[in-house]
Amino acid sequence: MIGLALVGCGRNAAALAAAAAASDLCELRVAADVDPRAASDLARASGARAHVGDLESLLESDASDVQAVIVNTPNDSHADIALAAIAAGRHVLVEKPLALSADAADEVRRQADRADVRLMVAHTLRFMPANVQVHRALAAGELGKPGMLRSHRWLRRFPGPPGGWKHDPARSGGLCVHEAVHEIDQALWLIGERPTHVHALEAPDLLQIHLGFASGAMAICGVATGLPLGSGYYTLSLIGSLGAAYADDHHNMHLVYRGGRPQAFVSDQRAIAAHAQLDELASAIRDGRDPSVSGADAVAALQIAEAATDSAASGQTAHLTESGYVLA
Repeated sequence: MIGLALVGCGRNAAALAAAAAASDLCELRVAADVDPRAASDLARASGARAHVGDLESLLESDASDVQAVIVNTPNDSHADIALAAIAAGRHVLVEKPLALSADAADEVRRQADRADVRLMVAHTLRFMPANVQVHRALAAGELGKPGMLRSHRWLRRFPGPPGGWKHDPARSGGLCVHEAVHEIDQALWLIGERPTHVHALEAPDLLQIHLGFASGAMAICGVATGLPLGSGYYTLSLIGSLGAAYADDHHNMHLVYRGGRPQAFVSDQRAIAAHAQLDELASAIRDGRDPSVSGADAVAALQIAEAATDSAASGQTAHLTESGYVLA
């Protein structure tokens, strides 16, 4: 059983604790936060012990008790906490983004490789059951070559006062890095290649990214953060040369179509994804292999998110060159 320490007991912490409780491979042993109430509340609810104070004292504890650290803190602290955990010999699951820049993320990746610890990033769209079905159909050749991918998330307004960290691009990374990095990673996962050009349009609460690929495939990724009510909505559609697929997260029909009668899949998308993500981390640690969402995957997604940010700011398209993405 892999022992976990959760650093950051705010938003999403309860879902992570529930996923750990449902797992046969890992368990939450420490709930850590600078806020004593947040740490004690989660510890009481989950059966973990609370840790309030500096990160160093947590990482100096018995490594046989806590083998992995989950980083669930504001974006601008992800890289530093991950590096500290890696230096202490702990495996790490980092909430996306891995860092605020691709260069900083790549340094975390290098340090994890050097220390021979597992580094995983929480790109949870890869673990949503309907998306897994789409990916399996693609991998099996049932949909043919991917041609057109469209994905969109409608999110409720960012919680907290306007001065909160999510409202500050210097701390969050901005909409491309904080939110659309999910859709970017998903596009790379499904299409299986790096885009040759990136073009983005952005308003304060709306973002649209177009990715073009050398194969002729394209992806349109949208994120909106102005939904006044509800918990948000996610949808994906993919057209391939032999079939098409549709998925969303609201218990509607998740379809894979290859002619004849479509196959439908219905499930509790988010809870299953959180559970599958933790089991993948624990399995990777147990087997001594890279997790399915690696540090290199996170770096690649951040490189494209940075290109999208630059494109949205300049109105130009970012083109892939030997030295990276260049606006033209």
